[in-house]
Amino acid sequence: MATVYEAAHTVLPRRAALKVMHGDLRRQPRMATRIVQEASILDSVRHPGIVRVYDCNVLPDHRPWFAMELVEGETLANRLHDVTALPPVEVATLLADVADVLAAVHKTGVVHRDLKPDNLLCTPTDVDYPIRVLDWGVARLGPIGRLTIDGLTPGTPIYMSPEQATGHNIGPLCDVYSLGVIAYEALTGRPPFDGQTLAEVVYMHLTCEPAPLEGRCHAPIELCNLVAAMLAKEPAERPTAAEVREAARAIAQQLSQAYEEFELNGVEIEIEAELPPRPRVRSAYGSAREVASARASELEFGVTEMLPVVRQPRWTPEIGRVPSMFAAEQRGTIAPRAPRDQVAGEIVLTSKAR
Repeated sequence: MATVYEAAHTVLPRRAALKVMHGDLRRQPRMATRIVQEASILDSVRHPGIVRVYDCNVLPDHRPWFAMELVEGETLANRLHDVTALPPVEVATLLADVADVLAAVHKTGVVHRDLKPDNLLCTPTDVDYPIRVLDWGVARLGPIGRLTIDGLTPGTPIYMSPEQATGHNIGPLCDVYSLGVIAYEALTGRPPFDGQTLAEVVYMHLTCEPAPLEGRCHAPIELCNLVAAMLAKEPAERPTAAEVREAARAIAQQLSQAYEEFELNGVEIEIEAELPPRPRVRSAYGSAREVASARASELEFGVTEMLPVVRQPRWTPEIGRVPSMFAAEQRGTIAPRAPRDQVAGEIVLTSKAR
């Protein structure tokens, strides 16, 4: 539908994504309206998972354009191309984040109708939201906004819901179905239905059941059941976007806690294995005491620079009675051998030459 450019504002220190409709689409009825409609949807729905719109206008050749927030990231399609499948905890988090966006737009009567990995931009380092839902050009604005061109069904066949394939009862739950197809592909590396022709793919969406996830991935049963419910043929049997969000969040939290416990236990075992056994010495009272030794973390941050390497027990040996200070000078004095011994508390007896 359009070409997207990276643009820089001539006055403000701000970059933007500039979307301009293709010139050859000017003859298509209502295509210009689609571009303006997308800008209207992005501007009306306030959600961090949807890019902001800065401006919208028409070029001298009557091509519409709009400037929107420029977000850096990687599409889910590119990521799946590199890693094939994602861990279940990431898929559950992805489901929760995208479903939260869908729940917000469905309240306003907007249906995306073209959810696919290419339209999901992953932004894990973004402080506002970890994902953006893109390309609302074929979205439907409730009962008033049917902009379908004659003979054309909006959407991508692999991710198209059964009701989209037939063109009947298109509503918010068709987005839930498409999101279920994305989750299925993210878990297994392959979509539930694929074929050589459009007719074959549409037939599978209408009549075939997907292979159970339990035998194709290592996801927990709760996540498998959620995705299976999202892929129900009848829209009434699918959960809403809000229900998907709550269920996916609970699953993601449970998986995250299990992963953190596994990582924490592994770190503790590794650290304990690296620490040498502490030596034990026998004090003047005949009891064995542990000698303090430096831990790896203390050595790393230099905590032991002002401490002795080995801390000896503080005790005074029997040196006999000393009647006076002058008598002590005659018999010998007690003095440290070096500053280090003084810090460590070592006391030794030395004889002073007369």
